[in-house]
Amino acid sequence: MRTRLVLLPVVVAGLLLSLSGAEAATKTMDGKRVKVLTITAQGGAQDNDGWTAYDVVAFADEDAANSLPEQLRRVEPADCTKAPLCANLDFVYKPARGVKGGLMFTTTWANPASDIDIAVVTYEKDGSRTEVATCGGAGSASEKVYLAPSELKPGRKYALVIQFFRSLNETVTGKVEINVPSAMKSTFNLPVLGDPGLNCTQ
Repeated sequence: MRTRLVLLPVVVAGLLLSLSGAEAATKTMDGKRVKVLTITAQGGAQDNDGWTAYDVVAFADEDAANSLPEQLRRVEPADCTKAPLCANLDFVYKPARGVKGGLMFTTTWANPASDIDIAVVTYEKDGSRTEVATCGGAGSASEKVYLAPSELKPGRKYALVIQFFRSLNETVTGKVEINVPSAMKSTFNLPVLGDPGLNCTQ
């Protein structure tokens, strides 16, 4: 493990957004008209395990790591905007009056041998992106990230980033839900390293 869903039902239960390459208009999540956003993405066949090797070398000798091929260098989620390596679901977080819950980000896929990582990024005024939260695990077929209201800024644009670290022709469904409680398991995520926290690989 590295550290690092007819129109009427949609109006009633929230908006379901399915993207497959083409970008849609940025939606505003308010918790009343729009409660859920989804994205479906395909990663094809790819393997970026070389990133881990690069990280190990860089930790020991940064100069040596810089001599390694560019394709071995990790693409950070904030910089990952192109398919098939990444899929992005952009939205504006603007809760309506009375909506106080946070955001739950969930991704699911079929084969646990595929390794899909997720992150949440926010857009800055200059258009750049900053990582807010991330989940990078292995050996499962789902990952979650939860952000409490105190960790979010109304009116800001955010994105769920799905990164295909390793994909065996995988199709991933990503979902963002507003005004829901945290469903994260309170367990050790990295017990070997003694890093207590929430288990984001569920």
